[in-house]
This record gives sequence, structure tokens and C-alpha cells, in this order.
Amino acid sequence: MKSHWVMSLSLALSLSACSQQPPCSVTKGDMGVPSAGCLAVNNGELLLVKIMGGTYGPPGGTVMSNESAQCAAERETWEETGVHVSAGDLAAEFDNGFRLYWCESMSGREIEISRPIEIQHADWYAPELFKHLKWRYANQADIIRTLMNEKHS
Repeated sequence: MKSHWVMSLSLALSLSACSQQPPCSVTKGDMGVPSAGCLAVNNGELLLVKIMGGTYGPPGGTVMSNESAQCAAERETWEETGVHVSAGDLAAEFDNGFRLYWCESMSGREIEISRPIEIQHADWYAPELFKHLKWRYANQADIIRTLMNEKHS
């Protein structure tokens, strides 16, 4: 019985030591959006995640009720990569309602995956490497490369 109590206490202490999700940087964001993600560019490289199934894409996911799309993009990026970002302008909106926002890394380039079942890998990729990746959606690499070129030209 004592060992069960010690294990429970150890687990509680280790979980409380986990880093806290940063607060959302956006006070008034886009509401009623089903899903959102970030195009986080740092030194010309884009933050991408490799999900189960081996496909790549920008971090993102479902918007919770009463959450703005920008806050969801920030939250999902942090949950999937450990990178704290600040969402900015809308980069693209897709037919399924998914919105991508330009996001700035506030915590640098260090990645910490806390969802190893969902996220197999995350890293920063230069656009010339996009063609070597298996993307989640057809033409996603071309769309994102074009967005990056337009933003930084």
C-alpha cells in the first residue's frame, strides 16, 4: 500500500513539473472556425510535424468551443511541438474551413514532442526540402512554398 502511495505522489509531482501552456497572445480572434494551424517560419525554415502514417504538415488541429482560430493555432503548435508561438495574419483558408496563420516563434527553435503517439517527429525544414517529404495533402508543399515566397518577397 505504501509503494502505491509513493508512486502516486511521484507521478503527481512529475506531472506538476511539466511546462504550462503559454497563454494565447490574441485577444480578439476569428470565431466559428473548425480547425487552424501555424506557418511558423524561423531563419527561412518552416516548422513541420510528422504525424502517424508518416505524412508531414504544419502543426494544427481542432478549434475548441469558445476558442478563436488563432488561439487554437497557438495551442496546437505548442501541444504538438513544444514551440511557443504568437499567431499573426491569416496566411490561407482552405475549402474545409482550415485556416493557417503566420506565427512567430517566441521560444526559439527547440522542439519538445509531448504527444509521441500522435506526433512522430517535428523539425524546421527549408523549402528546398519540401519535395522530399510525404505531405498529408496533395499539393500542400507547393501551396506552402508559394505562401512563403509571397510573404518573404
